[in-house]
Amino acid sequence: MRPFQKKCCALLVGMSVMTSLVPTTRTSAIPLNAEAKQKQNAETVYVGFIKDGERSTLFNQDWRFYKGDQAGAEALDFNDSSWRSLSLPHDWSIEGDFTVEGEAESGFLLGGTGWYRKHFVIPQKYEGKEFTINFDGVYMNAEVFVNGKLVGEHNYGYTAFAFDITDELICDGESENVIAVKVKNPTPSSRWYSGSGIYRDITLTVTDSIHVSHLGTTVTTPEIQTQQGGNVDVVVETVVENESENTSDIKLKTTVVNSDGEEVSNPVETTENIAANGNFTFKQTAVVNNPNLWSVDNPNMYKIKNEVIVNDEVVDTYYTDFGFRYFNFDRDTGFSLNGENMKLKGVCMHHDQGALGAASYYRAVERQMEIMKEMGVNAIRVTHNPASEMLLEICDRLGLLVINEAFDTWTNSKNGNVNDFSKFFNTPIEEGNQIINGEPGMSWGEFEARTMVKTSINNPSVIMWSIGNEVLEGIGGNSSNYSTIAQNIVEWIQDEDTTRPVTIGDNKSKGGLGNTNAVAISDVVANNGGIVGFNYANENQFNSLRNSKANWILYGSETSSAVHSRGYYKVRNHNDESRRDLQLPEFDNNANKVGWGHSASDAWKYTIKHDYNAGEFVWTGFDYIGEPTPWNGTGPGSVSGWNPAP
Repeated sequence: MRPFQKKCCALLVGMSVMTSLVPTTRTSAIPLNAEAKQKQNAETVYVGFIKDGERSTLFNQDWRFYKGDQAGAEALDFNDSSWRSLSLPHDWSIEGDFTVEGEAESGFLLGGTGWYRKHFVIPQKYEGKEFTINFDGVYMNAEVFVNGKLVGEHNYGYTAFAFDITDELICDGESENVIAVKVKNPTPSSRWYSGSGIYRDITLTVTDSIHVSHLGTTVTTPEIQTQQGGNVDVVVETVVENESENTSDIKLKTTVVNSDGEEVSNPVETTENIAANGNFTFKQTAVVNNPNLWSVDNPNMYKIKNEVIVNDEVVDTYYTDFGFRYFNFDRDTGFSLNGENMKLKGVCMHHDQGALGAASYYRAVERQMEIMKEMGVNAIRVTHNPASEMLLEICDRLGLLVINEAFDTWTNSKNGNVNDFSKFFNTPIEEGNQIINGEPGMSWGEFEARTMVKTSINNPSVIMWSIGNEVLEGIGGNSSNYSTIAQNIVEWIQDEDTTRPVTIGDNKSKGGLGNTNAVAISDVVANNGGIVGFNYANENQFNSLRNSKANWILYGSETSSAVHSRGYYKVRNHNDESRRDLQLPEFDNNANKVGWGHSASDAWKYTIKHDYNAGEFVWTGFDYIGEPTPWNGTGPGSVSGWNPAP
């Protein structure tokens, strides 16, 4: 079993997934007749088993998919028997042909509309339980229906979102439930290859009516720097929900557990009287003596074990991974982890997996991170969107630091991608959308910034929250309010977490103080205790801004951007008209770099030359689909004139 499954799998004795739709015209819950039951017994696939202390299962198996739009596909009795059967994660764009109808920028692959449907029967013993479905990432514009009812929508392609679907499900052991998801990727929507569809994991959680809420536990070790080697305080805030019809005395028992499953703290118990349909945030402090610190060389992990107890019975057990570590950014000495100065030897990483497209397969992601680690990398900048839960779990385990990045653009679309997230940034969440942690009237920009933090606040690998990347690049339109937007994003993030600094990947202020808008945005970051990241600044630009801005702490958020082809050594200019192979010479040719970048060796030289430079993040750790410099184009058609290379 892969490590990620150990974290989030389990459950549902008897819960089954139908491999074919029971023929019927009924629009309410569908009871199975004797013939249908016999068919179910022959064709049912079991998705997992409930075990003590586990409450969630991967919900990836046995979906049906249709590429295109079909009227009424959300309905419970819609006949999807001719649809394709598949398991998630899934990216339909990578399955298509490369075509100049698309853009070089996004990999000559198209988006469109697709539908997913899943059929399942819930045993009667689950009546009265609470059900939550969590999508770790859908690209993009997802509408989620349960038994024909729209429970909500979510537009950003890179953040997790969840719905409480309890009220929409039938738990009688006979009626079929159907979850339908409509996904729309109306290109152009991205300036790199995004993929299309439900490309990350889905999990289904089943709990008692009294339980720890979704993403309900936050762990901090505020005194670790001074307490290390002795008794260390572990501050745990846990939101417990009472979704029963009765006010109850609810006890929360919290214990710290090490990686061997051994309890390493005395349990802390607190009892509160929580009203029906109410919640309460427990604030507890456990103590661990001389814990092993998490570091890039020794990524020691621990867990918080929350037990919710009602009438002396444990009704919910919830585990949260975390690690003991502290770090610091200093204007003169750069970055330190657990008191030891070190350079951030980072790379930027897009989310696609090459020939696998955007589909987030555990072993594919793990393989990339293992190769980066072996190469000497100690940090990943997730560009330019929030990381998957899977990636962060792998970085926690392998010992890789992470910059988690919220956005590539804010309210103005980038490079003419009129369907990117900027069109939703200021749009309010509508009434009736049951998305968890979203409120009617809250802007989607705020929701996504907060969600990035909520979903990764306990990962020890995460050291900075990036509010954006090159937000003034290629946007057109009015950006005079961007420093205000920057301040808003910072406040949303810091309302969720103050244990990490904010940052930004900026490519404009390096031009000098005359770039007033860019400098104002970086000032917002610095004035809020954040770290200013420069994209492609040379040594003179770096030093000039440092000397001009006394409170700017600096690092190279994006460096190098050399362009080469592996194993290709013919020295030819990329404008050579005879070059129909679309190849560029290998790494021994430092002339092959983007006009705004540097060779990898030059970028590293001035990173290590000055202690005050906290480190660099090379563009990129792995090749990715899209942006094929020097043949990139932001509109349909081939820039090279030779069409997409096979």
